[in-house]
Amino acid sequence: MKRVMLLAAAGLAAAAALFAGAADAQCPPREKIQQVIARFEAPDRSLVALQPTEFENLCEVQVRLNQRVHIFYTGPSGDFLIMGQLYEAKTGRNLTREKIEQVNLFSAEEMQRLEALTVIRLGEGPKTVFYATDPHCPYCKKGEETLKKLAAQGEITARILFFPLDSYKDSRPQSIAVICDKKSLDDFHNGYLSANQCAEGERVVEETREILSRKGVTGTPTYIFADARYHSGLLEEAELRRRLGLPAAAAGAKPGKAK
Repeated sequence: MKRVMLLAAAGLAAAAALFAGAADAQCPPREKIQQVIARFEAPDRSLVALQPTEFENLCEVQVRLNQRVHIFYTGPSGDFLIMGQLYEAKTGRNLTREKIEQVNLFSAEEMQRLEALTVIRLGEGPKTVFYATDPHCPYCKKGEETLKKLAAQGEITARILFFPLDSYKDSRPQSIAVICDKKSLDDFHNGYLSANQCAEGERVVEETREILSRKGVTGTPTYIFADARYHSGLLEEAELRRRLGLPAAAAGAKPGKAK
């Protein structure tokens, strides 16, 4: 009897070579994968999708665990599941993260909740983007400069969400203090902190963390777009424009003055 193997891997950069074979991937029966998933300890678990990837003998398994879709990989036999990050060697793209962002869409209700949890709004342009930030995140500040520029040019409305990370001990109280004392985004990144840890500030921060964490968001900056998809990691202006459906910036154009 073959042994079913569950392997949690830190990375899968060489996955294509690991599973290379003579034939294209032929995924195992859904019933076999469902038997493996039934052994997971999570009370809420179900198989969402089982499909071949672009790599030989490697299949993608989408599993819903506690309301969030996770990505696993298996081979034609279905005798193992691997959980890790699959990178495209030629481009360095994290294919696993891209798929997680694609399948963990925000619902209409969640988008409405994020709108209500917005702490600071930049601009009144026709394109809207939510932006989750942490006071100690250097990439967040760089991303905000791009948002300020596009907002000042009348192209976007940016809704800033406070998503303090556990890796910085002062992030949570700083975020709450800025909300409670109605301070600015500059104060947020300049280390503003007060003893004012009001209940409303705590509610906004905790609800934001709960919604984003449930979708698999673990870092900042994170952009959430009107189509309910999200992207974690800094986006350069050209890519942000593309995702928002904005025209490319004119060559030699001067940046608008941030308000």
